[in-house]
Amino acid sequence: MDKLWPIGARMDEDEELWLGGCAASELAERFGTPLYVFDEATLRQRSQAYQAALKRRYPASAQTAYAAKAYLCLALAQLFAEEGLDIDVVSAGELHVALRGGFPAARVHFHGNNRSAGELAQALEAGVGRIAVDNFHELELLAALTASRGSDRLPIWLRLAPGVQAHTHAHIQTGQVDTKFGFTIAGGDAERALLRAMSAPGIEVVGVHAHIGSQIYQAETLATAASRLIEFAAQMRSRHGFILAELSPGGGWGVPMVEGDPAAPIESFVATLAQAVVAACRAAGLELPHLALEPGRSLVAQAAVALYRVGARKEIPGVRTYVSVDGGMADNIRPALYEAKYTARRVVNRKSQIAERKSDHERVTIAGRFCESGDILIRDIVLPRLEPGDLLAIPMAGAYTLAMASNYNLAPRPAVVLVRDGQPRLMQRRETLEDLLARDLPRGRRFHKYQALGNDYIVLDPADWPLPPSPAAIRRICDRRYGVGADGILWGPCEPAEAATPAVPQGARPFGLRLFNPDGSEFEKSGNGLRIFARYLWDRRRPPGRQFAISTAGGLVVAHVLDEDGSRISMEMGRLSFDSRAIPVAGPPREVIEERITVASRELRITAATIGNPHCVVFVDDETFEVSQDLEGLAKNLGPLLERQPLFPNRTNVQFVRPLDRHTLRMAIWERGAGYTLASGTSACAAAGTAIRTGRCASPVTVQMPGGALHVEVAGDWSVRLTGAVEPVCRGEVSEGLAGECPMPAGGRSPGSCNRSPRS
Repeated sequence: MDKLWPIGARMDEDEELWLGGCAASELAERFGTPLYVFDEATLRQRSQAYQAALKRRYPASAQTAYAAKAYLCLALAQLFAEEGLDIDVVSAGELHVALRGGFPAARVHFHGNNRSAGELAQALEAGVGRIAVDNFHELELLAALTASRGSDRLPIWLRLAPGVQAHTHAHIQTGQVDTKFGFTIAGGDAERALLRAMSAPGIEVVGVHAHIGSQIYQAETLATAASRLIEFAAQMRSRHGFILAELSPGGGWGVPMVEGDPAAPIESFVATLAQAVVAACRAAGLELPHLALEPGRSLVAQAAVALYRVGARKEIPGVRTYVSVDGGMADNIRPALYEAKYTARRVVNRKSQIAERKSDHERVTIAGRFCESGDILIRDIVLPRLEPGDLLAIPMAGAYTLAMASNYNLAPRPAVVLVRDGQPRLMQRRETLEDLLARDLPRGRRFHKYQALGNDYIVLDPADWPLPPSPAAIRRICDRRYGVGADGILWGPCEPAEAATPAVPQGARPFGLRLFNPDGSEFEKSGNGLRIFARYLWDRRRPPGRQFAISTAGGLVVAHVLDEDGSRISMEMGRLSFDSRAIPVAGPPREVIEERITVASRELRITAATIGNPHCVVFVDDETFEVSQDLEGLAKNLGPLLERQPLFPNRTNVQFVRPLDRHTLRMAIWERGAGYTLASGTSACAAAGTAIRTGRCASPVTVQMPGGALHVEVAGDWSVRLTGAVEPVCRGEVSEGLAGECPMPAGGRSPGSCNRSPRS
């Protein structure tokens, strides 16, 4: 393959493209499309070519710095740092990535034409090697920031506009007189800036810098700009004693973009530039300065290939044929912005029958998927006939594509892969739909309230509540006088607490959930809360089917929606355990089965269990209690004492249970962090399992509570399935007085009201 493709790229006899030893179709299948594939060998070869050319052609010290604006991510920063390059950054963001990628701050050049005082202070604090000052405003900011440095002066470059117009697109010319960049030499600003900088006590001007444009093919133009910088330095030496120690003529060397473009060898560019610098210094009587080149495009463009999947096709007889791909101007704005030209090759869909493919060539225009007529990647290219599902590979995609990518039409930005010796490595993951909401804050603080057998929970969706509410806010929201009123808060769907397991239906990613008691404490699991959350998801059509997984701090559970409207839901709650270490219970490892303890001068027999939450079950069916003993009274009186027994280091839920027959229990509950409650799903699971464990009942068990009845099935391995009803109560918006951090006024209503509306 030719000069446009990465080193070692090849097309095989089946029209498969190979990059870095990896098949393009396999990369696309694994990582999706659009996909940007960077070849590591090409990146390293281009880096080494610059360093070697400078060493051969320039007889003094010299260094290559990567112009990060072409494209930067952590892995790329790490690679160029390993190659011994410096790096040129133009923002606080690029500086942050470079430093995180391992670049020593001393090897960082910081450019820009309107940096804030904060950005400059950040660069000073990091200890960057060189700051290129672009204008008088920045010079004054930097002088103020460095005034107290004493003898430890900050080395800077002055960026100059040498008055050289590069032969390139007007949008990427930067060195002529009419430009926003740099101090103009011809108008005298450059000299005035130098004098001001030389008089600043905390600054030392060690060099000058220029950048006249990008995608330049005439090395002589770049050489002319460098010569003008040296001429200026010579004049400033004779007038003001300025010594030129460092010279940065920038970068901007071009690359071929289509087959008809001539090659642009690095060696000849460096040779021409070095020769001009040596000649200009000799003519001016100057010592050779340290030479710093800052290439960007010519380091990374050839290394990357963009892969797109072919989709729709529109034929306009006698006019044009459009073939659309699944990317476009959001990942590569260059054709729309300044008419950049690209070429492409077809990569046949390997699942199709290659023998049946039409090999006829046709002239087509490759269009993107975005809602702009200007979203055209390539106009009028001759290719073999493209079919839906084919891959289209576009070379020279490494520079100023991803760097200028956007979320136009709210499209997630593509994944980026680095390939080497047949091994792909993800450098940047594909953005997700949730990533698109990461910076958004909702207009209102919406809530949805449901009830399940006497338990009522409020669902707060991260779409409206990017962070879980604080404990204070939870207490206000759950307060039944001043707030919405509820037995707890469900915050989700969020990131799952644990990875999906083979038990997850169809391998689907589980919905994450965090659960909070009305006192603001977080707990692990709730049967009623889980069914309410499942109903909330079902109402919003988020699950892929009637069976789906929910991840909690207490483990992974599976929901089963039993009817179309979601009013009856089963939960596979996980396994019940009586192991004291899992619950936990203080003391030696054991099963706590009808263990005797004394509470308030009363001897009780307790059984401890867990199904994510700790539970203490007390059966009211022996000589310890009167036959007519009130379960609710026991729960309210003894429950608080049992909850905080030293036996339970994490506190515990408490159930007082009376068996009615082999398949029916009656129960009253004191809930950890919530107090007396009308119903509890995990309490029902613990009570039913304990009744089976102690021989009082057999599965299935109906557990009757003041809030209603739940159906519990316990399998031989102690896995539990819980079934019950769920129904919506209301929905609305929570006022800032409840949702925020302002305190509840004593003896009065919250500052703001909760607008609750019945569910329609």
